[in-house]
Amino acid sequence: MRRLAALPFAFLVACSSAAVVPAPEGDGGGADAGADATSVDPKNALAESVRSTAWQRIESAPKVAGGGKQDDIFFTSKTRGFAVNGQESAIYRTDDAGASWKKVFERTGTFFRSLLFVDANHGFAGNLGAGLTPTIDDKTALYETKDGGDTWAPVTAVTGPAMPGVCNLTAADERHLFAVGRTNGPAFMMSSVDAGATWTSIDLSGTLSMLIDARFTSATEGLLAGQNKDGTGVCTVYRTTDGGKTLAPVFSSKTRNSLCWKLQFPSAEVGYLAIQDTTAGPPTFGKTSDGGKTWSELPLPDGGNPKAGYSAIGIGFLTNDIGWVVGSDAKKPGYRTFDGGLTWEEEPSLLAPINRFRFVDERTAYAIGGAVWKLDLPVK
Repeated sequence: MRRLAALPFAFLVACSSAAVVPAPEGDGGGADAGADATSVDPKNALAESVRSTAWQRIESAPKVAGGGKQDDIFFTSKTRGFAVNGQESAIYRTDDAGASWKKVFERTGTFFRSLLFVDANHGFAGNLGAGLTPTIDDKTALYETKDGGDTWAPVTAVTGPAMPGVCNLTAADERHLFAVGRTNGPAFMMSSVDAGATWTSIDLSGTLSMLIDARFTSATEGLLAGQNKDGTGVCTVYRTTDGGKTLAPVFSSKTRNSLCWKLQFPSAEVGYLAIQDTTAGPPTFGKTSDGGKTWSELPLPDGGNPKAGYSAIGIGFLTNDIGWVVGSDAKKPGYRTFDGGLTWEEEPSLLAPINRFRFVDERTAYAIGGAVWKLDLPVK
């Protein structure tokens, strides 16, 4: 989800646990080779391809039952990817574009929640942390691999207050990394200026009751998303220009008891925000067109009941205009848009819950939640 064109290898975008290397910006469509460029609208061609191609559930991939969800998936190439299954306390790897998966790490008492790789071999996995449930007792917030996921070890080179747990990981570039958390608080952020060799932690619980996601475009400038702590209990996005030392609110949802869940930027300026409202409507999402400096809150379908809530968690855009939003409730549909969120329709083939979208390139996408799903658009 971050635009880092100078980095060494190309793949993914996503909200929250941002890939170090981005997917292509712009609409991502194109005319057939040799076709008359004036006769083909690449935006419409890509939209038609999305409409005519179903998301496919990968039956061999890790999954959870009973309405639960897995939280992150991350690809370091078109064929190699990783998935975390918190309920199994496990990390999985695929080397064949998702056709088969192998459990590469497991630690009882750990709830693996997020993933970030800085190159093909060097990566990190965030743990939600001890204290949220009786079964999660691992106090190690972050694990690291240096051999492509074969082995994992706790990250211990951390200065500052102990971070209770990590919800998401993101990167401004290959050296400046960030970890934020957590669901149900307290709110902390860790940052690294040396590709994860060392980390510094800061306590942000005086400003946020929960810190769920982040997007940084440099070592100092970024966005933090979660829930405020002034008594109103709403989804709030904060902007920082000094690496998190000071925070200024740039977005607050109008729905009480709401929580910002996922940020996702298909390009440098255009970004989207999933808003989890659990008690009341109207269902909404956030959108920015200036890199996160200002935001608009826009409507999602309400099923004819404007007071109905919609617990949006996963949001992902293939281009500035084409994207999806899916909630945590398996009884409610996911939605897709082809006009940047002005209008939405039900997504017929992707089932909730979905927590994370990852775009390997302009034709290949993954979504993870209760299961792992893949969208393979035909090349036209």
